Amino acid sequence: MLTYLSVKNFAIIENVEVTFEPGMTALTGETGAGKSLLIDAIGLLLGDRATSNIVRTGADKAEVEGVFRIQSEDIRDLLQALDIDADEELVIRRQITPTANNIIKLNGTTVTLKDLREVTGKLADIHTQIDTHRLINQDTYIDIIDGFERPKTESLLASYHQALAAYKASWRELRRLERSNDDLAERLDLLRFQKKELEGYGLDPDEEADLTEQVEKMEHYDTIFQTMQSIRQRLEEFDALGMVYDAAKDLGKIASLSESYQDLQQRFESHYYELDDAFETLKQELASLDFDPRLLDEYQERLNRLDALKRKYRKSVPELIEYLHEISADINNVDHYDDVIAAQRKRVQAAFQDTCEKAAELTTLRQQTSRYIEEKLLAILGDLELPDTRFEIAFSQASPSDPNDPSVFFDHGVDEVDFLLSTNVGEPLKPLSKSASGGEMSRIMLGFKNLLATSLNLALMIFDEIDSGVSGYVANQVAKKMKAIAKATQVICITHIPQVASTSDHHLRIHKEVVNDRTIAKIDRLAGESRVREIAAMLSGDKITDAALISATELLNQ
Repeated sequence: MLTYLSVKNFAIIENVEVTFEPGMTALTGETGAGKSLLIDAIGLLLGDRATSNIVRTGADKAEVEGVFRIQSEDIRDLLQALDIDADEELVIRRQITPTANNIIKLNGTTVTLKDLREVTGKLADIHTQIDTHRLINQDTYIDIIDGFERPKTESLLASYHQALAAYKASWRELRRLERSNDDLAERLDLLRFQKKELEGYGLDPDEEADLTEQVEKMEHYDTIFQTMQSIRQRLEEFDALGMVYDAAKDLGKIASLSESYQDLQQRFESHYYELDDAFETLKQELASLDFDPRLLDEYQERLNRLDALKRKYRKSVPELIEYLHEISADINNVDHYDDVIAAQRKRVQAAFQDTCEKAAELTTLRQQTSRYIEEKLLAILGDLELPDTRFEIAFSQASPSDPNDPSVFFDHGVDEVDFLLSTNVGEPLKPLSKSASGGEMSRIMLGFKNLLATSLNLALMIFDEIDSGVSGYVANQVAKKMKAIAKATQVICITHIPQVASTSDHHLRIHKEVVNDRTIAKIDRLAGESRVREIAAMLSGDKITDAALISATELLNQ
């Protein structure tokens, strides 16, 4: 759960600190006072992308920090996998600058946005007004269903994507072979000539560099020989290595008297053996030096021939070797076309079948999840004054049968889903996007969020006006449902509904003030008389009447 929030230089929020308690917290205030900004700030802590325009004008950066009490072992495991200390608290801090130089830290450790989202995906969920609108967009239904089994779905999707990529690659290769056969047949004589020519060179990817080195040595033979011979003579004349060895032995006599002497002795001894090995290598190099004019001519001639071949084909030696492999395969494809095509078709068929199986696993999981959603959602909707509702998740997945048709596979699988709804007895099921009113949409989304919190065992649910479009008795039922969710999951909700605000365990009011000709948002914790007056204002508007005060008191005492 969220226990503390600090927001600095975030749009009209200059500096706000809020503590949160378990249960249900209502955020109220006039439109534009900054309620949604506070939710946006929490959204940044949960992994939303930051934009530079949220930095308060005149400030060099915006900062958001939240402290969460960790209740999930899964979250602790994720933090430990990131080498982050995970005790009882998780401190998330984000810094946003106008130049997009953003910093994300978990318990003081800098992480990526991907890491943050992976951790907070098991921590909290934010409902925005856009989420309710998603219920009228059929394209979002798969994602809504997948949200209930996110880890399992992501694992199955990863396997499906891997299988789909392999299938499409083998299918594209089959198309290439089929299209290129005629062209290759026409070029066959040229390809055979090029293959014979390149094979005749016996190309080696390292040969050019080796030849160049040998030529360089021969061309500078005198300088190399004189330099190495001079080094050898000096070292042998003065017995330089022997002196180093004797110094190591002498230091050994006093090494026991001081750690520094022991260190010196070990260093001299180590350097002696290193220098002795280097000197042996130098003598071997000196002995192997040879100048053979005939061999030099051969090497230079070979390099000239390689240069001519590179110019002819406009490729480097490694590229020529790769090209030889390619044309050898092309020649083989023409010579054994029927066998090659048959083998590739088998590969396509096998990859197609594997993709179908992975897609079917996704479909099975989604159908199981959908049955759970249908059963549980109807019970919740009954509590929200939609007792005669029928709800069904209809699948119309494709049935892939043609290995030559990859178009039946989508990025999310083969499923197409629609949400069907009927809220009146005797009325047929119709697409939710065409049959539900605004108030019904809000209650259905609240039902989904209720299920999601239970399914994922989330510690925090945030609602931004999920009660939009409801009033009267229905508003009371919505308030009770949110309060019920808050028994197991911390709930923070923005609301304009007095029934919801009065039901909450805690009440915060956000308002704007002008200080030094600048608008800033402030937060007050309401209790007692101040809370009564706020709810009365929500009931009656600008002018708080005695009747509104009485009604507000009654609501709070229910």
